[in-house]
Amino acid sequence: MTRTRTLDWRQGYSRGRVTGAKFRGAFGPEVVGRNRRDEVLKEFSDLMVRHARGEEVTRLEVAAMRRRALTKRFSDWDGMIIGIVSTLATAFGNEGAKNWLPVLLAAAGRFDEVVDIEPEFVVGGPKHKDWLILVTALAGAGREDLARALAERLDKQFPPDADDDAHLTVWGEDALSVEYARLQRQAPGGAALPVFFHLPFSGGTSMVVALKRLVPWGRMVQINRRHGLLQIEHALEMSAEDAERLMMVHQHHPFPLTFPGRELSYFTVLRDPVSQIRSGYFKRLSTPGIVPTLDKSPTFDDHIAYTLEHGMTNMLARQIVTTHPDLRVPFGKRFAGAGQFESIRAEEEMYWLEATARLSEDDLLRMCRETLDERFHLVGTMRHLEASHLAAAASTGALIADRVGHRGASGQPDRGTEESAAVTRLRAANGVDQLLYDEYTARFEKDHATLIELADSH
Repeated sequence: MTRTRTLDWRQGYSRGRVTGAKFRGAFGPEVVGRNRRDEVLKEFSDLMVRHARGEEVTRLEVAAMRRRALTKRFSDWDGMIIGIVSTLATAFGNEGAKNWLPVLLAAAGRFDEVVDIEPEFVVGGPKHKDWLILVTALAGAGREDLARALAERLDKQFPPDADDDAHLTVWGEDALSVEYARLQRQAPGGAALPVFFHLPFSGGTSMVVALKRLVPWGRMVQINRRHGLLQIEHALEMSAEDAERLMMVHQHHPFPLTFPGRELSYFTVLRDPVSQIRSGYFKRLSTPGIVPTLDKSPTFDDHIAYTLEHGMTNMLARQIVTTHPDLRVPFGKRFAGAGQFESIRAEEEMYWLEATARLSEDDLLRMCRETLDERFHLVGTMRHLEASHLAAAASTGALIADRVGHRGASGQPDRGTEESAAVTRLRAANGVDQLLYDEYTARFEKDHATLIELADSH
């Protein structure tokens, strides 16, 4: 009698992913027209076939192809976009493509390849915010002299006349730049790997958008909320050689990460818990694509009732505590093998809720304080988001920092100063989050008083 081994759903999911990847590799995308990156490749192929046949390809067509390709330049994991832009530069002499090359190489983390390229500023070429990544790359290649020279050229070529171009450098002579340089010199070094622990609806998106202008995607691990477990599964398999190249991790899905040969050094931003929950409720209503909750409440007061009824309180602390060593055991058991890492459809499906459900408020507070004090080199506050961002950027070792203008409105309607009875209950139920916010805000204000004053005055 032949025995057959029954596969559980986790093994089936893992095999399904592998089968799907093989299917795409052999037969192409299953749904045509959904993958815009595939469309860019097809358009480029058609253009090159015309060129090879001796047909005329106009300058306007080449410029349009360059623009189409550049929209997909972020996380160009297989080098397709670099290849397209390189070809447009060499085969067609497109100046815009030629001048995008050092930026694309820098963003991919290919530092040594940009040292001998002389940056030129032309119509259709990179804008000020695009060039910042090249400053990082030149410094990463050991050429801080070239990095500084480029930064000074950028200031002359692109005067900061708009918020989008507002930035400062470690070489600046104004008081805020001098303070930033002081903080940058204190950045964790050696084997330390900066990890931005991105708490939801706490100014993190504004910060990470600015940080991504400074840290190459090719030297960063990106872990988002919905598909974060799939990205974590891949990250956990990283070799020591690949981990050594990393400059930062953006972690938006709570999980006790490890990287061979690297010591994780976290930073985050805390927010008043009621403001954070309120922001999440209205942001989900106004912005498609954000991971939802299972709650369909028509008003914020109804959402408060749902939150309290389902024990979804002190959620910031429950996410922070996943970085505590004691949480490695339950996470290790839950994610013990392939196939257990999957996308999530709603906030309630995230494992950190289950892993922390039995922690008392006293234990939760104690463990959070331990991990924030021992594993986080910076705990910023939404009350001073700009100063928190500058301190965070400095802690990554970045030579340049963008200014961020977000103040956390998150699409919330105007409201009075008096709290409703429901809001008062919500605040009381989130006592750990409230204590942590108040305590670490006071600490940030004490430790970074000069930075706050200077950031607020600029």
